[in-house]
Amino acid sequence: MRVVLVLLWCVAVPALAAPHFDIAVRLEPEQGRLLAQAKIGLPAGERVDLRLDARHRVVEWLLDGAPVTTVVRAGSRRIVLKPSGHAREMWLRWTIEADPPDRTATHRDTLSAFAPQIGEAGSFLPAGGAWYPLPHDARGLLPHRYTLAVDVPVAQRALAPGQRVSDTVRDGRRDMRFEMAVDSEGADLMAGPWIEAQRTVRARDGRTLTLRTLFHPDIASLAEGYLDATATHLARIEAQLGDYPYRTFTIASSPTPTGFGMAGLTYLGTGVLRLPFIRNTSLPHEILHNWWGNGVYLSSDSGNWAEGLTTFMADYAQAEAQGEDAARAMRLDWLRSLSALAPLSQDSLANFASRTHDASQVIGYYKSALVFLMLRDRIGTAAFDEALRTFWRTHRHRRAGWNDLRRAFEATSSHDLTRFFAQWVDGAGLAQPRIAGATRTAAGLSLTLAQPAPPYELELPLRVRTDAAARDERVSLHTLRRAYLLAADGDCVDVALDPDFRLARRLAPAEAPPILREATLDASLGLAVLAGDDAHLADVARGLAGDWLDAPPPEVTDASAPGRDARLVIGSFARVDGWLMQHGLPARTVDGDAVAWAQRGPAGGTLALVAARDADALAAARRALPHYGRQGWVTFQGARATARGQWLATTLWRHVCVPAVTVN
Repeated sequence: MRVVLVLLWCVAVPALAAPHFDIAVRLEPEQGRLLAQAKIGLPAGERVDLRLDARHRVVEWLLDGAPVTTVVRAGSRRIVLKPSGHAREMWLRWTIEADPPDRTATHRDTLSAFAPQIGEAGSFLPAGGAWYPLPHDARGLLPHRYTLAVDVPVAQRALAPGQRVSDTVRDGRRDMRFEMAVDSEGADLMAGPWIEAQRTVRARDGRTLTLRTLFHPDIASLAEGYLDATATHLARIEAQLGDYPYRTFTIASSPTPTGFGMAGLTYLGTGVLRLPFIRNTSLPHEILHNWWGNGVYLSSDSGNWAEGLTTFMADYAQAEAQGEDAARAMRLDWLRSLSALAPLSQDSLANFASRTHDASQVIGYYKSALVFLMLRDRIGTAAFDEALRTFWRTHRHRRAGWNDLRRAFEATSSHDLTRFFAQWVDGAGLAQPRIAGATRTAAGLSLTLAQPAPPYELELPLRVRTDAAARDERVSLHTLRRAYLLAADGDCVDVALDPDFRLARRLAPAEAPPILREATLDASLGLAVLAGDDAHLADVARGLAGDWLDAPPPEVTDASAPGRDARLVIGSFARVDGWLMQHGLPARTVDGDAVAWAQRGPAGGTLALVAARDADALAAARRALPHYGRQGWVTFQGARATARGQWLATTLWRHVCVPAVTVN
């Protein structure tokens, strides 16, 4: 560390517009330890609040050469500096001790794990965990710039957002240096026993971009395929939005099932990277985050718009590229999940910050993506795409919120979108339009549409079908009830409301048979464990419920009949089959070592049923099963899902005919 310390003090502090950090660390994975020091340049200006995780031991902390006193509050060691008319400089040394990554962690565990992890299989120190002193002002985290020097064992490599400026090896250690020369939201530090592969590609503006994979040895053979896919996705997104904002993009593997995107990189679990579809699903999603979220930053006083926009432009775009059937299936999937949430549990997009559980993902990703779909349908693809290009040019490396997006879409479309954003972003819940009446008259199709209070301003897609042809119409509904007269040929007419699922609305029960998530997200959910005297099976069943659900549900007796409330039933094949027979419910139709399926109970409550050959079969499926909440059914052989699907959705047609004339 002595050499690094000298180098830190040799760096001249430029005139600062944002805080600048020069950080040097020595990572000792085998000991679970990190030794760190930093010089921090703070510009003249407003009050600054620096926060370091209080679990880390501070050796020395100086402000302009003099020791400072810190205060521990809410888990952070803090120094609050009053507004100053001159630049200030801090220097500190500290140490971090941490456990290695937990190989048994689930993906849900990683979403809220901000504590540092240090081990030979991998190390991860997220910026959000304040492994170094994060600067804040009255609005929240202050964007800042940094250099980061990382000293690791020669068998390891390190990674951080920003440009890698050097990589040298000496005396059994590797020294790697990174620089973030634009305002950023922090330095996430990763390391692992990675094998590196790289290639260069030409960016749209002529720059040379370096693409890298840093993979654990057991998946190193996947590198070329990921580099090919990265080059393809980058070129497509640049053509659509504008220049890629960084010089590199790196895919790094994690020993735990992470799925994180940072500036210029993504950090994905080794098990995730092995899945063949990830190159065309999660990968373009994470690349696009370099524009949305890691290129334009989230405003602290607005909800997280970036996840929904990224889902729409990456995940949904891939479905659209496959054809209308795939795109329609994804829209239906979103609406199934949204309709599974109880109305009172649905928060607004303005309040969505990040994904922490299933319900937050459904709102922040799926509803948000539907809002962007409805917006594109309303203003047209050309205006929509131009607004996003303008938004990118205007807000690159700056903070932006929903109102900034609204202004961009208004400017290119000449639409007043105030009401649209108010009801879909600031408002909670879903629209609930319905066909309240339909009559075939001599004049045409007399149609009445209705919705509950308070009314949405809706542009409703309709499909009118006769024996001869079908056509699509779009009508406005801004009140609780409105009558329409539509042209119609032939004696009989069928009419359907939003048959292609393009509106953020609550599905009617008959439209969408249940999915597993409909039960597990229901606040009324009760748990029935059908294990008899098999204590091991009962333990695994309760463990599965704990993994799957955001909060432990009350247990109900295995003999109680299902009612209007949701029920999660877990047990052996024999006991679950017997329970179904006891209550007059349809028999199980899926088979495997372990199976799960959703169905409606006789009183209307949604049932999620899980049955297994024995405790070991249930334990094998336990880790993967919570990931299949969007399915109507899934079967397992060991730990592998062998088949999955959704029960067939039905378009609700209203059939009307001209009344027959009786001749006397």
